[in-house]
Amino acid sequence: MTHYICTGGCGGVSDKPGVCQDENCPKHGMPLDQCGCTDGSHNGALENKVADKDSSADPDEDQ
Repeated sequence: MTHYICTGGCGGVSDKPGVCQDENCPKHGMPLDQCGCTDGSHNGALENKVADKDSSADPDEDQ
């Protein structure tokens, strides 16, 4: 079944097209991506985006 996911790290999923509603998400207000997976894995889209976000973090940011 087609559904829509946010790849900004919040893990948002909707059965209808729309935009990310999570105010703390970097993709807040941006369109959700269409996904057609049937097993809830979203073809790895959520894991890949979170990993990309983590790998781009500035190690000096907390200092």
